[in-house]
Amino acid sequence: MDTNKEKKRALIGLIVCLIANTSAAGADWCTSALVNISETFPDVPYSLITLVNNIPNLCAVVFTIVAGALVNRRVTLKTMMLIGIGFHAIGGVMPAFTGDGSFAVLLLGRFAFGIGYGIMQGLCISMSFKLVTNEALRESTMGWALTAQYVTNMVAQVVVGYLCEVKWNYSFLIYAWSFIPFLVVLFLCPKFKLDRDDRSAIGGEDSSLGKDETLWESIKAMPASVWVFSLFTGGYMVFFYPMFLTIGQVVIGRNLGDSVSVGYAMTFYSVASLFAGVVFGVLSKRMKNVMLCFSLFGIAVSLLGIYFAGSYAMVCFFLAVGGFASTCILPSCNNAYYRQVPPQRSFLASSITLSALNIGAFIGTPYISLIESFGGEPIVCLLISPIFLVIMGLISIRVMKKANQVEA
Repeated sequence: MDTNKEKKRALIGLIVCLIANTSAAGADWCTSALVNISETFPDVPYSLITLVNNIPNLCAVVFTIVAGALVNRRVTLKTMMLIGIGFHAIGGVMPAFTGDGSFAVLLLGRFAFGIGYGIMQGLCISMSFKLVTNEALRESTMGWALTAQYVTNMVAQVVVGYLCEVKWNYSFLIYAWSFIPFLVVLFLCPKFKLDRDDRSAIGGEDSSLGKDETLWESIKAMPASVWVFSLFTGGYMVFFYPMFLTIGQVVIGRNLGDSVSVGYAMTFYSVASLFAGVVFGVLSKRMKNVMLCFSLFGIAVSLLGIYFAGSYAMVCFFLAVGGFASTCILPSCNNAYYRQVPPQRSFLASSITLSALNIGAFIGTPYISLIESFGGEPIVCLLISPIFLVIMGLISIRVMKKANQVEA
């Protein structure tokens, strides 16, 4: 009987973890609507329109830390999940009812969504530790959770395209999905007691932070390679993320399709990302020091291909190239410094790199604004960015070789 209860508890924990993780995604679900939003608010520069996608990325940097600091020690995991998913859902759908009248109100809804988005990103580790107690199963669960996010992204982007064709602000109704994870957590998530010594949100008891090492002490002890490759991660996002912000201008602006077409085109990116995740290990072993360079070059080719695309098929193809190449960036950077990072500091190292990723994505907005200030169209970023990506790729070969010669 005890065994059956344990299996039932494990199954429920797995279900809650997988479904709740879908609310740790969604910042770019409404990419298809950006062109329509810019037409509704013609006096607002397009660079500010991109904040619709980008405010959540900035929020993620802050509220990921907030969630990690509070969960389990001051706020129970279940309560924190309900708060995060609640903001994700309510802030997400708010523009559907209020956004078409005021751009400021639209951004307010996106800020509220960003709070939930950031909280849920900060809870991913804690959810896996608390809800999935079987260590062998936990590793697989984290992979399944990521897959669930990718699948949700693909479906959401297509649905958003159809909603946008009815009325652009209806595209935000897609976030009503999060009411399902909210109910799942409300009724199925176990109740955990507060524990001021809990360290699950900061990598477990074996992490440096879990051993009562202060954050500043851990940061000072971090190898230089972590910062170097985090800069690569943030830099690539500065030059790549504007693609998500301008893809609608390419497809719709060139009469290659409509909002529905943008949604379907983005599925090519998502499918290629999933495929890259499957084959990355094999590629990384073969390419070694040039893996990061290969990925950065691939992104450069993708951006150029999209910029010069004369057909919808070309857009889809180069989105797939970008999806494959971009998925290899983060694991390439992590692999480059993992031998220099002691196991107890690996969680913090990964957190620093992920923060750089979100900050880089947000900088995509001032990057587009800079181009506009010189009289250029936002899509010109697709022509300029490859130059920097190629330079980064060439530099990465030397940096990767140097990193591989040093171990922790």
